[in-house]
Amino acid sequence: MATIVDGKKISKEILGDLQTRVKALVGKHNQPHLAVVLVGNDKPSQTYVGMKEQAAEKIGIKFSRFEFPGDISKEELILEIKKIQNTHGLSGLIVQLPVPEKLWPHTREIVDTIDLGIDVDCLSHLSLGRVMMNNSPIVPPTPGAILEILKYYKVDLQGKHVCLVGRGDLIGKPLAAIFMNMRVALSVHGRDTKNLSDFTKTADVIITGVGKKNILTAEMVKDGCVVIDGGVSFEGGKMAGDVDFENVQKKASLITPVPGGVGPITVAKLLENTVFGCEQKN
Repeated sequence: MATIVDGKKISKEILGDLQTRVKALVGKHNQPHLAVVLVGNDKPSQTYVGMKEQAAEKIGIKFSRFEFPGDISKEELILEIKKIQNTHGLSGLIVQLPVPEKLWPHTREIVDTIDLGIDVDCLSHLSLGRVMMNNSPIVPPTPGAILEILKYYKVDLQGKHVCLVGRGDLIGKPLAAIFMNMRVALSVHGRDTKNLSDFTKTADVIITGVGKKNILTAEMVKDGCVVIDGGVSFEGGKMAGDVDFENVQKKASLITPVPGGVGPITVAKLLENTVFGCEQKN
């Protein structure tokens, strides 16, 4: 039976350290300030923003939420983002994704509006490019959370087969770039990969970020593998990951639950990037 990752415990430790750093900054009259742009009324997004706000305020980070209707135009939203980052003295700014469906084709253009120095999600072309070239001072929050788990549980990656399932901007692309600078055997796949189990069965570490329930089942993993589930989807208002947790945990050596695994640490890593941004300005 697998060791189950305690994301809340790891997050609490990170936030405790950040609280000390924030106090030092506030003592110098420099309070970190994180702003979130929320478009539309997507309930999961509202929940995520609420979690970020609660965690930020708990450790002394100023938090601002800017909400816009779902029918806002791309041009109006970009103007609003520019206005926010030019007038609020921010240490970090994120656009909560996904944006409403009509704005999906413009997501890249929208996040590219965020200034490099406050792009704490690392989603703009410039930020993602720095990650790809191993030249970024910060790590995108979800990849950072996954790396934190591997470090916390002392998972030895050297020479191991790491299998990424998911090629998205939030997890797959940045993680692939990070692992390419490590001494691992890396394979990257998507939900459309034919015979996906041929690759996952040989993997020592499997990391998912697809957003499709039960895309990884017990028959697709070998005994003793490490399974990190970064995917999130909703059915009937209930959150689910990519992994058939109940059955895969019987074969894995380490596994993350959803919720309570990668998620809380991702929030902590977002705040860590925000604090770092404020420190750099000083």
